[in-house]
Amino acid sequence: MAPERVASLTQQLPEKPSGLGPACQDRSAWGQADVQRRLQEVTKAAGKIVAQPVPPWDDEAYLEYSRNGVRGNGERMMNARKAGLHVLVLAECSQWAGSYLPSISRLLQALSTQPTWTWPAHDKDLRNFRGQRFEVDLFAADTANELAQTLYLLGDKLDGSTRKMVRDTVVQRVLAPVRASYETGGKDHWWLKADHNWSAVCLKGVTGTALALLPDREDRAVFVAGAEHYIRNYLGGFPPDGYALEGPGYWNYGFSHYTELREMLMQATANRLDLFDHPLVREVALYGYRFEMTPGNVALFGDAGRNTRMDDTTRAYANEAYGLGQPQTLFSQSVSVNAPANSSPLVQASIKLFSKPAPAGPGSASTVGLQTYFNTVGVLVSRPGPGETLGFAIKAGGNGNHSHNDVGSYTIALGAEQPVGDAGATVYSSKTFSKDRFTIRGINSWGHPVPVVAGQLQRESTKVKAPVLEQRGDANASMMRIDMKPAYALDSLQKLERSAQHIRGPEPKVIIEEAFRFSTPQPFETAIISTGQFQRVADDTLDFWQKREHLRAKISASQAFELQTETVTEEGLTFNRTAIRFLQAVTGNAWVRMEFTPAPR
Repeated sequence: MAPERVASLTQQLPEKPSGLGPACQDRSAWGQADVQRRLQEVTKAAGKIVAQPVPPWDDEAYLEYSRNGVRGNGERMMNARKAGLHVLVLAECSQWAGSYLPSISRLLQALSTQPTWTWPAHDKDLRNFRGQRFEVDLFAADTANELAQTLYLLGDKLDGSTRKMVRDTVVQRVLAPVRASYETGGKDHWWLKADHNWSAVCLKGVTGTALALLPDREDRAVFVAGAEHYIRNYLGGFPPDGYALEGPGYWNYGFSHYTELREMLMQATANRLDLFDHPLVREVALYGYRFEMTPGNVALFGDAGRNTRMDDTTRAYANEAYGLGQPQTLFSQSVSVNAPANSSPLVQASIKLFSKPAPAGPGSASTVGLQTYFNTVGVLVSRPGPGETLGFAIKAGGNGNHSHNDVGSYTIALGAEQPVGDAGATVYSSKTFSKDRFTIRGINSWGHPVPVVAGQLQRESTKVKAPVLEQRGDANASMMRIDMKPAYALDSLQKLERSAQHIRGPEPKVIIEEAFRFSTPQPFETAIISTGQFQRVADDTLDFWQKREHLRAKISASQAFELQTETVTEEGLTFNRTAIRFLQAVTGNAWVRMEFTPAPR
């Protein structure tokens, strides 16, 4: 980072440190009737938890990952200790009577004295746990930001000893290690040069902490300059059309933190440092709208959890900043008791309650339309026509960090449900991001709605380029044809193309057809993946449903086949795999066709 840039930023920053939004002593802000109304839920919840003890720290839960690779217990233990802080602080900011301060101080002291803020999976050698070294990860960055925002919001209402304890711990565990990395060109914190969610999450947490906590303007300017410099790497992970290579869940995670960092820097520099002042960012923001098949329904490509929806707070912020003309607004976002553990809910609450995003250039409304084609990666999202509920998404590429081996994978939406399609993420363990990642059936191609060719699964998707041979769409239909042959390392496979067509109108349907050719006799099967219920209706017909919406699949092929369904639970993911298996080895040209239509309930 250039010294002259640090000097310039020093002059742009305020004399005193400041967190996001007004401090709680500003009763003209926090006493507004609308703010009080929106805080009723958390204030009610605070009354129930104010007398509860802080959940205890558990060494055994933390050490479980280092012993057997299980992440969940240690993470849940750490999350539970932090979970009540924003509820108590927001209730105190609402009432401003001191009722919650003893509980807040108790919790701050507990968090400051626990062995580490680094998640077990990111402390494999236990150096952080043992206090030998402090390395900033996702959880540590957001925890520091939450604590710093607490000190800013409550100010001198907190006793001096607690404030000093928190401040000293934050500097020791987060600010000092990252500043040392800044001074050595990024050494010791690999995420500074990462092109994925870690970069945005950690930079937001660290920078927000510095802005709220450090009294010296030049010290704060060092962290602002670091954020400005290294956040470019995060944007480097997006192609020009803004497609999220990490999948929709990590768009929510990474880009929400990017928008929070944007708001922090805008407030700190009087709108002079704008992370939205880049044409790519608008495209990334629009992904939050363009990736939906139907309202609230997205394909769970990559490591996207079963309940993934596009984050409305992030969409609302981008909508207001860019003037996108979409319905989401910050005013309409609720301030929730429950918040993601890997976040800073006090920062999010301040944005929801008080932020008025500065315009990122002239407003430009965006119409999503009936289809979105992300041409740089070969991903098609097709939406229902007027009065319809059938939507569809299919991918040829778009693989990066958190990808599965899923070339040609698809999902069909029916209203708010997904009767068939990509099953989504497994539960993370030590195996998930190891050399054994692609032995997991929910991550390799066996657990996706794609063929198994001559007994072989797909190659690692990030090393495959599957050309899109054709893509077109109009008001009546959207279609895409993919050359899937490069996904399989098989000399005898001469052709494998998947065509997908979504037909709109009075009889909506999705048709998936595979055309293939072998030079020598080979076995072939393709698959339908589902996560709900299914029923065989006929030898060639099945019904699939999750709750209410039924989807019927009728199958035909160039030669005799059988249907065989297996229910799998592995690494925390349960799904059904219905194999469409040819009874005889295939030589020459062959095809299989799956036609999906909404079915009577």
